[in-house]
Amino acid sequence: MRALIIHDSKREAGATHAIAECIANALREDGVEATLCRPKDPCPNPRNFDLIVVGTPIYYERPMRSVLEFIDRSDGLGGLKVAVFITCFAASKKIPAPIRNAVIGRYLNSVLKHVKGEVVASKAFKGWLRDPGPSVLKECAEWGKTLVKIAQKLSALTSRGSRDEELSYA
Repeated sequence: MRALIIHDSKREAGATHAIAECIANALREDGVEATLCRPKDPCPNPRNFDLIVVGTPIYYERPMRSVLEFIDRSDGLGGLKVAVFITCFAASKKIPAPIRNAVIGRYLNSVLKHVKGEVVASKAFKGWLRDPGPSVLKECAEWGKTLVKIAQKLSALTSRGSRDEELSYA
């Protein structure tokens, strides 16, 4: 199984990049070939991957334009399995849950409305400026493991569907 992780950040070593690497490592630990790419760099064709993970920070209540443009240039990742994550301070547990959930929902929707592929998962991570703290890194590693399970189930369903089609035409 292959996963492409598209992400960007204004800071080279920002929270979004650290979380993308954390997710990639979790995928690799479970045998998934994970490729990281920033939209400003030459990225492989998303159609050559089983899962696309899109990550963006939220700056001034907006996702990174470069990430949205990548999605749009890639036909909205139509026909692909897509997971989306955002990093933002609004994901802090210190913010009351009803407010936090409403804001996170709005931020995620600002990315999801560009995606034409099948969204299999979405997640908001708390951003940071200096130190992520162990809880955020643990959370992103766990989400990476969840993505592996989701991708495996989807792969099994797809291959079972293919076999059923082959049998019905035999």
